[in-house]
Amino acid sequence: MSSERNGQKPDPSEHVPPSGSGRRASARAPSIWGAVRGALAAVHNLEALLRSASVPYRTILDLMPELRASATVLRDAFERARCGDAPTAEVGDYGNARTTAFEQLLDAVVAAGEPRDELANRAHVLADDLDASADLLALLERASAPVATEVSINLVARETGRMSGAGRGRELPVRLDEASPDCVVHTDPYVVGPLLSLAVASAQAAGLGELVVRARCSSQNATLLVEAASAADASLPIVSIRTLPAIPPAERAARRVADQIGALLLVEPARWAIALVSTGG
Repeated sequence: MSSERNGQKPDPSEHVPPSGSGRRASARAPSIWGAVRGALAAVHNLEALLRSASVPYRTILDLMPELRASATVLRDAFERARCGDAPTAEVGDYGNARTTAFEQLLDAVVAAGEPRDELANRAHVLADDLDASADLLALLERASAPVATEVSINLVARETGRMSGAGRGRELPVRLDEASPDCVVHTDPYVVGPLLSLAVASAQAAGLGELVVRARCSSQNATLLVEAASAADASLPIVSIRTLPAIPPAERAARRVADQIGALLLVEPARWAIALVSTGG
């Protein structure tokens, strides 16, 4: 789910695979998502300004009207989401609460009663949470009208870092155990990619240590499995997957996303599995 437009990937709601077999009409105008991304960038910029000793505090205070306007943009987006289905409304509720926390942070900046580093730390956490909330909304929207294409399950696993659309967050190295032989699925890779990224983020948050993504094919299904890597996986190649925090609404949203694209999502304490219908090799 990125906050900055320059040099970053498009939002998941904007991706259209070149070989897609359908047309997609977004439920939200691109200008709305652009405003949200600009507002998220402002939250990240606040952190950077607070951490820079060369930036006078007066300069940050002068930017307060712009920062409060960004909070209003985020508030409006999350309030709209609260009118959606249950998983979307849950994301909206969470994003709305984090927006309130951001507004409280702005009040604290104006009061200047805390060290700048502490304020910057608060801004960092809020920026990540707000990014993750916006990315979930974009993914839910994309999944509501997916653009399906034929793609190999190994390609989806290898390209998840690119297809997740997360320009922020952290790069998480994982082992990749590809299917042999490979198989083809008919799905929207720009939904499955972020869904796999969510699985990796959730497994990492569960404290599973080094992770492995396994791609598996059967006569009917292709499965992407995320679990703790074992000693036997030490020789597997490493790929980097960009993840955002696994915020509380993520699992319910992920189940909704999987349902919308006809996938089966299995969530266990030690693994996530995404099963898709295979169309052959």
